[in-house]
Amino acid sequence: MINSWALPIETVSEGNQREHWHKAARRHTKQKDLINLFLKKDLPLYINKKITVKLIRISPRMLDEHDNLRFSFKWIVDAVANLLNPGLKAGRADDSDLITWEYDQEKGKPKEKAIRIEIYGR
Repeated sequence: MINSWALPIETVSEGNQREHWHKAARRHTKQKDLINLFLKKDLPLYINKKITVKLIRISPRMLDEHDNLRFSFKWIVDAVANLLNPGLKAGRADDSDLITWEYDQEKGKPKEKAIRIEIYGR
């Protein structure tokens, strides 16, 4: 592992949410803003390098790994990819052959909601 960051970001199963679009939009904006706040100066070090980005969800309740876990990271992946591939259109930066994405989850303490981002060289 090259680097690791633990961030106080809550992720939810986006596909199973039944909420007003504005509440979801606020959560997505907050996730993207926190990624930019915490990682804006560190992630550009990995531009144009072959890396694996592992996203780990930490929460008291586990999600279905097949699709809900990946979907809970959708906006976080977009924010991280935009820092790793600047200048591309929104939603296109994560489609790079240089980046491999992995997803995992860990059971946290009651009310613990966070993520950990790990970067590995390839």
